[in-house]
Amino acid sequence: MSDQENFRERIYLVADPDARIRVTGDLQKYARYQAGEPLPPGATVGDYKRIPKGTRVRVNEIAYGQSGSHSHIVFARVADKSNATEYGWTSSRNFQGKFRNTTLGLITPKPGAGRYSDTAAWRRGDYLGQVSLVPIVDETHRVETLTEKTVGPYFEMVDAADRDGVEITINSGFRSYPAQKFLYQGYVSGQPGFNLAARPGYSNHQNGIALDIEVAGSDDSPEYLWLAENATAFGFVRTVKKEPWHWEYRPDEARKAREAGQHSA
Repeated sequence: MSDQENFRERIYLVADPDARIRVTGDLQKYARYQAGEPLPPGATVGDYKRIPKGTRVRVNEIAYGQSGSHSHIVFARVADKSNATEYGWTSSRNFQGKFRNTTLGLITPKPGAGRYSDTAAWRRGDYLGQVSLVPIVDETHRVETLTEKTVGPYFEMVDAADRDGVEITINSGFRSYPAQKFLYQGYVSGQPGFNLAARPGYSNHQNGIALDIEVAGSDDSPEYLWLAENATAFGFVRTVKKEPWHWEYRPDEARKAREAGQHSA
């Protein structure tokens, strides 16, 4: 599958019995049956249009926008896989799995993008240059980004875990300078909900190698135990002692750790 737009190659199952269709051009509104339109069994004029639960659909297009410090996946334009019926737009939360680990395209640096742009990479306080990013839906239905360098190995690991019956998802990937600054300021000011965060320019989330993986905050969850045994085979190592969720793509260090029977650098 394409690492950049894998939603085009997947089939999704509608799991919500109230999977309402949205109005094209105004996705905040629900579509209703109008007089003269064909009505499914049991529906009347004025009822909300819905996609039947259990329908297997393919996604033709996605739309997502900004909300707070993160982008949020919003809607998917879908058609029935079996008969190509075009339903229209609906929330991807209506799908089984809610679009987790779905990639949505490629973000390339804009002409003239500077050191504080959304595609600027940093390491140890130094500006490294621009990177291309792949938007990906995380554990909580937000849109994070991964660098092109990291997305391939990440999905190799995801697919291997899936074969073992374990779902690997992320809570955070690449971070821009403004995003890291937001987290750092929230942390140092003691605002509720903000955890330990590095100074802007100094987090490895800003150079594209760091991922926060959903492990239920524990080093004895099924996800963590799988990572401890297998992540190094895909180039990932744990690097922060008190953060079992924080893993970094460091192939050389991962190889050495694996040879030593370890999973931390």
